[in-house]
Amino acid sequence: MGHLTEAAKKLYIYAFPLIVTEGTHRGADDKGFEHFRKFPDDREKRIVKLNMDTLYSLAWTQLANTPYLVHIPEIRERYYLFPVMDAYTNVVATFGTRTPEHAAGDYLLLLEGDPVPAGYEGYEIIRLPDSLNSILLRIETRGSEDYPLVNRLQDSITIRPLYPERVQPVPAADGRTPSAFAEELDARDYFTLFAELAAHNPIRDPEYLNYAAALGITPGFDWDALTPEQQKALEQGRREALALVVKNGRNPAYFKQKNGWTAILGGVGSYGTDYLQRAQTAYSGWGANLIADSAYVTTYTDHDGGLLTNQHSYRLHIAPDGYPHAAVFWSLTLYGEPSRYPVPNPIDRFSVNTYDVESGRIKQNPDGSLDIFISAAAPAGETANWLPAPQEEEHFSLAIRIYWPDEQTIGGNWDPPTLERI
Repeated sequence: MGHLTEAAKKLYIYAFPLIVTEGTHRGADDKGFEHFRKFPDDREKRIVKLNMDTLYSLAWTQLANTPYLVHIPEIRERYYLFPVMDAYTNVVATFGTRTPEHAAGDYLLLLEGDPVPAGYEGYEIIRLPDSLNSILLRIETRGSEDYPLVNRLQDSITIRPLYPERVQPVPAADGRTPSAFAEELDARDYFTLFAELAAHNPIRDPEYLNYAAALGITPGFDWDALTPEQQKALEQGRREALALVVKNGRNPAYFKQKNGWTAILGGVGSYGTDYLQRAQTAYSGWGANLIADSAYVTTYTDHDGGLLTNQHSYRLHIAPDGYPHAAVFWSLTLYGEPSRYPVPNPIDRFSVNTYDVESGRIKQNPDGSLDIFISAAAPAGETANWLPAPQEEEHFSLAIRIYWPDEQTIGGNWDPPTLERI
């Protein structure tokens, strides 16, 4: 029994990003982009830890049913990123400003092994291993006054099925967050869904194919046809694996601690065989980019190691020479914990970024340094630089995003700002 439970535990972790992807996918129509025409706010609950710096457009593929056509015009006005993420959350292709050799053009997304349809030989062919892929297009947006320009750019980038009549309906969303959707499935429903999805989004690791075979997770999977030993192993494996995913004790090789902050140096967007890291990233922040596109520096604590709480006030200080090293722009965003969503607040400010500083919405000090005040109540005389902490959740986290970071940042050698309790 022990070896079967260990196999079930590993297989649960392997499958977890696929199940979160399916939870995110539900409610879509798979025939084009769904555009976010303005920044998300505290009411947007489908994807955790969305940024407040770019406008998103979300699309999905059903490559088992139809190839998809992508058109990207030449875009110079704003930085943009068009990552293709497979069903298990690996970034398998990237288009955008950082990759001018792989940006403007006409592309055909095609399932591996399928022939190129007649008449489309002139397209650049992008072959993908999974049927279900997501595209979370991001376009740099310099405040709400930038919406008209960015909305036009959103409309200029298109994705559509070559054979729209072959696109199958997608199950409706049930109101739960994608992480909760995956977390709350019992073993029967979890592994039944995994077997169904794996038919077109296959297990690609031979060792895990053996685990699946030993547990009866094969085409035509039937929970009731399993032996009692297999069922118990799947149930116990689920409990043990879920505890590891939720615990979020990530691989220290990918992280560097400085000033109370954690710089993520790898293990997002591309995971290799580190399936636990992949599952934990899907649980805490589905849709992560490659580090080369956006670096992440996060904290749940102040400079002295205390958990960030709405019971205290904080000052984040950026020295004149201490700003994030971004080729494009940077941002600081606050999220409630454990919800991982933006928090409602009286001034509808969820983040601070490069353009807030450049426009004067956020005031720099005379020497060029910057102070951001973080608290649940507005600080006296400092509302211009106030980033509101949550009222309803006690704890919160902060995330710095650095778009198109330099090698110093990617190597973990940039010093994040000081965050002190006041």
